[in-house]
Amino acid sequence: MTLMVALVGDQTLPNFLPIRHYKPDNVLLVYTTRTESKYKQLKSALQQETTIFGLDLKSNSHETEAITKTLKDMFETEELASQKAEFNLTGGTKPMSLAAYQIAQQYEAPVFYLESEGKHSRVYHYTWENQQLKAASNELLPECATLKDLFNLHFGIGNWQETGVGRKEGSPFEAALANALQAHGYEVMIGVNAMGQIDIDVAMRYENQFGIIEAKMGKNGSKLDGIKQLNNVLRHLGTYTQPFYAINGKWCASVA
Repeated sequence: MTLMVALVGDQTLPNFLPIRHYKPDNVLLVYTTRTESKYKQLKSALQQETTIFGLDLKSNSHETEAITKTLKDMFETEELASQKAEFNLTGGTKPMSLAAYQIAQQYEAPVFYLESEGKHSRVYHYTWENQQLKAASNELLPECATLKDLFNLHFGIGNWQETGVGRKEGSPFEAALANALQAHGYEVMIGVNAMGQIDIDVAMRYENQFGIIEAKMGKNGSKLDGIKQLNNVLRHLGTYTQPFYAINGKWCASVA
């Protein structure tokens, strides 16, 4: 049996993507009081694919010694003691990463780190040699998430819906943007509403990269409302989603 240990932080995708791709038999999600909601979202999104164990550190997210002891005690339980473990050190706080590193070293369990800078998600794998980490391999993660996964993770299953092309003034512009993106291989959703306060004109995904578009027509594009709406959505979707502001209006060249 394989076990993936993941440290839950403010961003859920660094935990979700490796679990979806590597498909471990079991997952141990380590979280704190502050990130308990993220843990619940991950568990809800993944519980049909693997067995989820949760380890609540309470408010000890910055006490490395206490975290190390709690992790070690968990590893010595009957449920986990016989499993082949691997550690994802991408999320959580720095003390959580240090504690997980120490436990991985004690058990000589491999570790990995997910880097999502640029246009791809790359996983760096490390093994132990004479109690020292040694780079083993790295690989690009193939496509393993959808827009549905993104919204389930951040809004919760059943807390969002896609309404499609509407009848407002800017709807034809939104549809045109979506059609252009789909023609280039993007997954697209139009009119995503969530939690009674989120309104996304166009959502898009290419491989494991996500983005949202706020589309405005004419004079509406010169107002700050669109920027405010983008910022509101990003507070819920996190830093792994890129925002775009699209304006359809007459070009006005400034005169020096």
